[in-house]
Amino acid sequence: MNNKGQATIFFLLMIGTVFFILGLALAGPLNQTVNESLDDSLLNCSTTTDDQTKAGCTSMEMNKLYTAAIFGLAGLLLAGAIIR
Repeated sequence: MNNKGQATIFFLLMIGTVFFILGLALAGPLNQTVNESLDDSLLNCSTTTDDQTKAGCTSMEMNKLYTAAIFGLAGLLLAGAIIR
């Protein structure tokens, strides 16, 4: 294998590891913040009928997908480096 191929694999492994560690670092605090926001008595996400409040609650729940996207990107990069 040539030097560019080795450097590319090493780079993908490094970036994939960074994204994996970033996902681990963000998973707990983001989940805790979203849960605290949804349990707030001002929002009342469990019994609301207002469309604006429903939209706010849904957008906060969607924040958990950022962690999933980071882990997915890390998996893609690591798999690309290993399969290559």
